[in-house]
Amino acid sequence: MRLVLALVLSLNLFASERIIALAPSISEIVFALGKGDQLVGVSEYASYPPEVKDITKIGGYSNPSLEKIFSLNPSIVIGQSHYDKTLRQLNKLGIKTLSLEMTSIPKIQDSIRQIASALQADPQALLDPIDRAIKKAKAKSKTKQRVLIVYGLSMDLNRGLYIAGHDIFYEDIIKLCGAQNAYEDESLSQPVLHYEGLLALNPDKVILLHHSATDGEVDFNRAKELWYNIPINAGQNKEIVILSEDYLSIPSHRLAKSISSLCEVIAP
Repeated sequence: MRLVLALVLSLNLFASERIIALAPSISEIVFALGKGDQLVGVSEYASYPPEVKDITKIGGYSNPSLEKIFSLNPSIVIGQSHYDKTLRQLNKLGIKTLSLEMTSIPKIQDSIRQIASALQADPQALLDPIDRAIKKAKAKSKTKQRVLIVYGLSMDLNRGLYIAGHDIFYEDIIKLCGAQNAYEDESLSQPVLHYEGLLALNPDKVILLHHSATDGEVDFNRAKELWYNIPINAGQNKEIVILSEDYLSIPSHRLAKSISSLCEVIAP
């Protein structure tokens, strides 16, 4: 009997997890921790690293499929806090879950630690580059510019712009680089700014985050010309920057690259 019990405990100890990551940032971190071979389900928007494209998709940001998740027999499902309804439903089905806050830089760092702990992995190789990027950003020359970060590259500014507000890692990065967020109103992480509001903010620099998966192909020169004609400081001084690196929109361990890239244009 003791021999059988020891064998069962040994098998459980070395059994692989069956991980489902509800967000691209989470699957990226799982791969970076060396546990990518244990992923059985990922978001349909997951695209990095390339190996993730061969893993079963369980839905997008607003429509993860409980039926598909359950059919994959996961040992743990990891999601961000906006998936809490889904995670609670999975808990009721007896599936282990982990809910994370991945908004600010400290919360992203803590989420990496939590994922590593759940998967019995060492997070230090992921955290060290972030710490180095933070120190390097703080050492850069400071600027008094008021910076506005805009999600997407819409050619119709009257439809409203989604921008980086407060309590989000973009604002953390702006401050690390010695500048300030041009948006100063309500404590919203992703407010919508209309044309009149843009004029009122009058930012000194505008950074447009283009993502081909959601924005499609856009003529960057035409987009810049559109912004140059807006009567704001950034337009008049041609301080309009377009960045299209995919990692800029993902709150994962690649945050280190986001800090470096954004600081390079905020405080060159």
